[in-house]
Amino acid sequence: MSKLLSSSLYFTSFIPLWVSILFIDIKSLFENNDNTWTERISISIILLIGLVSIRIVLLAFTTNSKEGVSMHVIKDVTEDKTITSEYLLSYILPLFAFDFTKWDQAILFLVFFVTLGFLCISHNHFSVNVLLELFNFKIFTCELENEDKVIIQSKIISNRLLNAHKGEDIYLKSLNNEIKLDIKK
Repeated sequence: MSKLLSSSLYFTSFIPLWVSILFIDIKSLFENNDNTWTERISISIILLIGLVSIRIVLLAFTTNSKEGVSMHVIKDVTEDKTITSEYLLSYILPLFAFDFTKWDQAILFLVFFVTLGFLCISHNHFSVNVLLELFNFKIFTCELENEDKVIIQSKIISNRLLNAHKGEDIYLKSLNNEIKLDIKK
């Protein structure tokens, strides 16, 4: 997975937080007429990076390119339906810990966010992503048979219900060592 896609996935995984910050900052703009530069800068940056990131993620996940794709046969499928507490804490903690209408608090949040992002991106970490859920992508744990007839287990992101495709060929593109993307035929 490219660093650009990984960064975009990281940013879009925080969409509920960005919407909350936008709400807080827009509310502050209407309530305060003086010194609203922090809010204006925050709104501009969130909207710009958000739109670019959403475009990158959607282009990457809706591609039908066969480049770098391998064929597997689906032997067994289980849909992953759990949202970890780690994911929920990543949204709740910043909302209580930082005041996004004050520039010093916004800088402290950026230190927290960039540090966490650096770790996630450098380790190709993939977390639950609300944007992918909105576009009907789900994560499955699958037992697969590769082209060499070796059975492997992998997590697959797909916008198809893979439960209905047991025994069928599936084309996968590797996103990282653990997760693969289902590419439709």
